[in-house]
Amino acid sequence: MPLMVEGKHMGVPPASMGEFMERFPHYKENSQKYLEQKCRSIVPIGLLYVGQREMAATTPDDEMIQMMGTEDATTCHMAILRHTGSGAVCLCHFDSCGTETGCKKMLGLVKELSKDKLPGRMELHLFGGFRDDKGTSEGLSIKLLTAFNNLPEEIHLQTACITDINNTKKGSTNFPVIYGIVIHLNSGEIQKATFLDRGPDQPIRSARHFTGSEEIINIYDHKKGVLSIGPFNYSTMDEIDLLCRLPDQFIREHLSTSPEQEPAHFEDAVRAALVQIRDHPKPLQTVFKEGKPRQYKLEANGAWTRCN
Repeated sequence: MPLMVEGKHMGVPPASMGEFMERFPHYKENSQKYLEQKCRSIVPIGLLYVGQREMAATTPDDEMIQMMGTEDATTCHMAILRHTGSGAVCLCHFDSCGTETGCKKMLGLVKELSKDKLPGRMELHLFGGFRDDKGTSEGLSIKLLTAFNNLPEEIHLQTACITDINNTKKGSTNFPVIYGIVIHLNSGEIQKATFLDRGPDQPIRSARHFTGSEEIINIYDHKKGVLSIGPFNYSTMDEIDLLCRLPDQFIREHLSTSPEQEPAHFEDAVRAALVQIRDHPKPLQTVFKEGKPRQYKLEANGAWTRCN
């Protein structure tokens, strides 16, 4: 079934953001409430953070998770799929890899969590991207709209704060307005957000997508309440020792799709991933011992404790 826009089928997906905004101008108006929000700093208590090429899903019945969030989206897009009856939510951080499969997985997870619950409908919220010079954001926007439009379920596109709509100028340079979002499970409220803590194993998780693994992985077992990382492999790099010693300016200019727009911690995060690759070139042997995932449970104080 095609995506639903104000109760009607969207029809053929737009070929550009210009066409999207011309056909559906209300999305720009609806996005103003998010664009004008003050960015909220989120403490880790009750938070499940989702990184690039990751997704997670749960419901308001989750005993420990009250919020899900993600950030650092420049050309990346952040998608929230929510069932209005069950309150089940899936959050995914897309970066052009695995888009179609990722959208299918999101729908499957929310449907599973909504079985035997109150009737309702699927609602989709999209954020991220900006008017970048290479058109990477626009390409991902169209890919996502097309992929969700091809799913066999009515999905109501509630928010599309993407690319041109999420764009602002600083001087002559374009920047995204919203880099991160959080959704509160009980209310379904979505806010512009940044995060004080992003959970465990960030260098390991970053190394996976940094070296080219295109799969979008589900990191949360909602039945057990467990954050599960891996097992997965990643490829090493030539001259990894040299890469680990690169100056910040080189990392920003050459290892980002949008150097000027990256947040201040970009270099530190990339360097941590590079060190991870250098120190653990065979993660299936040294990180995921005996082929087992690294599993964590969230404590009441917001700390993740290893449980395997």
